[in-house]
Amino acid sequence: MILQIIFAWFYSHIFEYVAHKYFLHDHRKFKFAFKNHFGKHHKVSRKNDMYDVSYKNILSSRFEIYSLLIVSIIHLPIVFFFPAAYGTLVFCLLTYYALHRKSHIDVGWGKKWMPWHYAHHMGKDQHKNWGVRLPIIDMVLKTSHFKTEKA
Repeated sequence: MILQIIFAWFYSHIFEYVAHKYFLHDHRKFKFAFKNHFGKHHKVSRKNDMYDVSYKNILSSRFEIYSLLIVSIIHLPIVFFFPAAYGTLVFCLLTYYALHRKSHIDVGWGKKWMPWHYAHHMGKDQHKNWGVRLPIIDMVLKTSHFKTEKA
């Protein structure tokens, strides 16, 4: 069971990285996802120093919520063979949403606790720092470019 949890946790970071980089930022292949993520979310965040009003209400970011629901459904067969792994994946999806939402509502908190995500939106290159919860995969693949600020 512990191995299922550890594997699913690492897998969730890989999935987050790949989905963010290749689905949400690819305007050629995934126009709808790109328009909703980069065209709306990044535009609003960049204009408002990371603040995105669409996260004010807990369920107001419909595109993101529907996307996470689809991801949980796609992975549903895992529950029959590795229930702890599936539970971990669902927990990671919920954690992703909670942290991502908080970083765009409470910008000071986001800068302090998720500087890689702040750099993803506000840095020179918005096509870096693909990990939202943690920059683990970015560090391994050397796609992490951020500096922590002293509070």
